[in-house]
Amino acid sequence: MTDTTAWSLRLTERLQGKFRGQILSREPLNRHTYFRIGGPGDAMAFPADLEDLKTVLAAARHDGIPVLILGGGSNMLVLDGGFRGLVINLSRSFQELSAAEEQIRCGAGVRTSRLLAFSARAGLAGLEAVTGVPGTVGGAIHGNAGTHMGTITDHLDWVRLVDDSGDERCLSRRELGIAYRHVAFPPGAVVIEAAHTLRRGAASEIRRTISGLLVRRHLTQPVEARSAGCIFKNPSGDFAGRLVEQVGLKGLRRGGAQISERHGNFVVNLGGAAAQDVLWLIERAAGEVEARTGVALELEIQVVGSPCPA
Repeated sequence: MTDTTAWSLRLTERLQGKFRGQILSREPLNRHTYFRIGGPGDAMAFPADLEDLKTVLAAARHDGIPVLILGGGSNMLVLDGGFRGLVINLSRSFQELSAAEEQIRCGAGVRTSRLLAFSARAGLAGLEAVTGVPGTVGGAIHGNAGTHMGTITDHLDWVRLVDDSGDERCLSRRELGIAYRHVAFPPGAVVIEAAHTLRRGAASEIRRTISGLLVRRHLTQPVEARSAGCIFKNPSGDFAGRLVEQVGLKGLRRGGAQISERHGNFVVNLGGAAAQDVLWLIERAAGEVEARTGVALELEIQVVGSPCPA
C-alpha cells in the first residue's frame, strides 16, 4: 500500500458518517481546470456545505495532509505529476446569491458570469469590470481578478472566511491588503462568501455594457481555446502581452501548447498539451522579455503540484 493510499483511507475512515459530500481518489485534475492540463490529485473532496468544509479541513489538518482549494480552476496550471494531497473542490457548494437594496451577497462557488448576470437583472451596476473573467467568485477575489475597467474587489464590502481550524471570520475590504492581482488572506483561509455594494442602474444599459465588453474580448483574446487566462501580470505602465509580441514570440509552439497568435499574454492548449510544454513557453517568454527589454515579468497564474508522476 502506497503512502497516498494509506492516508486517503485514513481520511475516508475519519470522515465516515460525518461528511455528506463526495470524495474521489486519484481524480485527474485536467477535468477540473480551464487549461485541461495536469495530473491527478491524491484525493478530491466535494463538500456539501459549510459544515462539510469545516469537517474536511479539520481532518486534513489532523493528519498533516497538504490542501489545495479549487473553484473553477480558471487561473491555474496543475503540473503533470498532479497534486500530492487533498483537493477541496468548492464548485458544487456555496452557490447562494441574493440582493438587498444595493448589496449583493454571493457564495464563493458562484460563477463570475452568474454573478454578473444576476447583478444586471437586479439593475445593480459596478461589476462590469469582471465581464469575461472565468471561474468562481472565491477564486476571482483571491486573485483580485479584473480587466482594464477594474477588479472584482472595487466594490467589495466584506468576505467571510473559514480557516483550517474551522473558525469563521468576516473581514472588511480595508482589512484585506488588496493590491494588483492580490489579496492578503490569512494563511489557510478559505473564502466562503462575499458582499458587494453597487449602484442603481438601468438593466438595459448594464447588459449593453456587458455585451460590448464580451464582443471586445472575443476579438482580442483566444476565448475559443483552452487557457488559464493571462499568464503574466501587466508591469507598471505597460502590457505583458505587448512585450511578448515585441520580442517576436507570438505563435511560438511547444508540443500541444502555444503562445496565442491572437494575444501574447495567453498560452493555449491546442490539444494534449503537457504542463512542461506550458512552463517551457512561460520561461522562454519571460527570459526573452527581460533580456531584450529589461522588464521582469511576474506570473499571474497559480502553478501547483508536482512536476513528475508519483
